[in-house]
Amino acid sequence: MKKILHLQLLPLLTGVQNFSLHLLSGLPPDEYEIWVASKPGGEFVDAVLARGFHYLPVASLRREISLWDFVALVKLILLMRRYRFDIVHTNTSKAGILGRLAARLCGVPLIIHTAHGVSFQEGQSRLTQKLFQAAEKFGNQLCDWVVFVNNSDRERCLALGLVSPEKAVSVYNAIPVDYADRLSGIAAARRYDPHKPDFVIGSTLRFSEQKNVIDLVSSACRACSRNPRLRFILLGEGELLGLCRRIVASHRLNDQVLLPGWDLGVDKWLPQFDAFILYSRWEAQPFSIIEAMYSGLAVVGSDIPSIRELVDQDSGWLFPLDDLPPLIDFLAGLPDRAKDVFAAGEQAAARIRRLCDYRQMMDGYLRLYERQSASSEERL
Repeated sequence: MKKILHLQLLPLLTGVQNFSLHLLSGLPPDEYEIWVASKPGGEFVDAVLARGFHYLPVASLRREISLWDFVALVKLILLMRRYRFDIVHTNTSKAGILGRLAARLCGVPLIIHTAHGVSFQEGQSRLTQKLFQAAEKFGNQLCDWVVFVNNSDRERCLALGLVSPEKAVSVYNAIPVDYADRLSGIAAARRYDPHKPDFVIGSTLRFSEQKNVIDLVSSACRACSRNPRLRFILLGEGELLGLCRRIVASHRLNDQVLLPGWDLGVDKWLPQFDAFILYSRWEAQPFSIIEAMYSGLAVVGSDIPSIRELVDQDSGWLFPLDDLPPLIDFLAGLPDRAKDVFAAGEQAAARIRRLCDYRQMMDGYLRLYERQSASSEERL
């Protein structure tokens, strides 16, 4: 039996952590002994333990670069030497650097990193981008495989020389079969109703700079002020939630733009939505869009490469960042295009079933995991 460690940074239950839960839940239990490590506390740890996985807390893990990183590295080395994992699979940039370095120093036979986006983004200084690119390149040299959840990030990293072509693969994210079937049931139950009095645009997201929530909420308010039939329900938590609530209150639109906080039961909200929106500044491959499309929702999104891989002209509409008037005009007019939106939702459900299939995702990772013996022999 192979002993595998999945390393995450924070114990939040967002897309990155759900990726590990979805993947690990699909591994053959008679072939893999599953361990998970992260900063302790939070819903992610509860979900790990509820699935019967082994859990290792690493309290020194931090999002910010600091001296705590050295403490975390030492802790990871001690854990890997103690438990002698056959496979270490890291996630996120910070945990990826520390985890891959610790695993290489401990002689772990197979080291895999899944890149859920990249640390260098537009808007950063040139120096910051270069430093982050150097860190990504260093981390990629330490592992056997770098798995990208989209094609655009893989192609970008290859073009920049940050990863060797023989190490870089793409495996799309996907949701477990039972969950996908449940969401497909929501899609099948949808009916176009020309007499529906309101039109609801929903989202599930973290209220953070990455998700561009200030522009999203501001646009929602301005669109609602122009069309009383329009409503927004934006589910999530995060450091900018309080500010977004104040923006809504300043427009006196609390009845039209609802920010109820986070709810783990996303599938009970999706049937209430007529369309889905995610206007992020950067993404890898958001589970929120995958879930929305499976449930038969057309997507309004930001025109960035990773979202373009999921949403085409038949399944949604994409808008450039930092150009809000066209987005606001479009949102304000959506209630009058409800039939077109419904048709795009049908196309979205069919498209996502082709793109993001759980069996294909599991096959992709199992092929990498099963190369452990050969990789071990090569290192020896």
